Amino acid sequence: MSDGAIFTVQSDPTLLADLRRYGKFDTSGCYQCGSCTISCDLVTDSVNFPRKIIRYALLGLRESLAGSLEPWLCHDCGDCSSICPRQAEPHISMMTVRSFLTAEYDWTGISGKVLRSRAWHIGLLGLITGVTLALIVLYHLWYVGLPFSYFATTQLGLEHMFPMMTYYTRIVLLLPLVLLLSRVYRIQRLTMRGKGRTPIPFSAYVVEAWEYVRHSVTHELMRECPDRSRWLGHWLLALGTVLMLTIKLFALRWFQTDAIHPFYHPQRWLGYLAMALIFYGIGGILVGRIRAQKEFYKQTRFEDLIFPILLLSTALSGIAVHVFRYAGFALTCHFLYALHVVIATPMLLVEMSFGKWSHMIYRPLALYFEAVKERAVRQIPGKEAVPDAA
Repeated sequence: MSDGAIFTVQSDPTLLADLRRYGKFDTSGCYQCGSCTISCDLVTDSVNFPRKIIRYALLGLRESLAGSLEPWLCHDCGDCSSICPRQAEPHISMMTVRSFLTAEYDWTGISGKVLRSRAWHIGLLGLITGVTLALIVLYHLWYVGLPFSYFATTQLGLEHMFPMMTYYTRIVLLLPLVLLLSRVYRIQRLTMRGKGRTPIPFSAYVVEAWEYVRHSVTHELMRECPDRSRWLGHWLLALGTVLMLTIKLFALRWFQTDAIHPFYHPQRWLGYLAMALIFYGIGGILVGRIRAQKEFYKQTRFEDLIFPILLLSTALSGIAVHVFRYAGFALTCHFLYALHVVIATPMLLVEMSFGKWSHMIYRPLALYFEAVKERAVRQIPGKEAVPDAA
């Protein structure tokens, strides 16, 4: 805007109603005092939220809202809601905006249905569960050739499933990742290009690429929140989940075997380590939501619980398979493994692809794009880094 150019914007009166389909978005109490923005430790000269995001919604600036990275830079500390003199709960509004943006990014349209409708969410989880269970039955009856009368009584080891199980696991793990990555171009087009935006050279994307890796690994901005223990639990949960997914993707046959290994064998202690990290992280989340004492846990929605419950169930069923296998209960182990697969598959295909878990890609991507923007601004002589104009 420094060159004197004038840009017109179009107000969409339906934006506020659309946002509220994804959750609570209280504008009746907000009078734009700015207390929420002043209280946030993550606000900088170039990043200004949540006040600006709420302003976009009030003015019906759909394009500006869809093109904003700031909702992902928010880490749900809850300070803004604590200090709000009108109890408008701006941090909950930011959560709602992130759900709205998740739907905007998804070219399939499924995210919008899942995040707007509990019936759609439960229905899709149920559909994937039913399909998974049917595939398990068909595998044993058709591929293995097991007579139906022996289906519930025949003991089979874990290794009889290979190599079929390797292919299945890779599809279930990689399909959500492919779907998430397929949206990167749309996010880049919405947030990095358009009228009034600083032209960004390709070199800025290359130079700042490390920012994506750094924030994916460290989650360091969450440490700026007053409650440091939340960062630790979140980081350990992510570490344990990534460790287990990596093992399943690249070393499934080594990890899921009928061989009995000593306690010090890597196959055992790596699994124990991943489970301990997951249990610690999930336990902190569920206990926090049950107690509802901290600001960021005071309001719990269905989608806030479904993923941690599914992840905990997946981990518990996996541990049960391990315990019963080592105890020599082969048939029980076999049924528990089927249960483990039935729980894990919808968790990955629905929650990772279309639900809240997608933030594991979107948040570090937003931080990376914000760093790219700031570098592009610095490369223009005499131009200061300022927030994008509304």
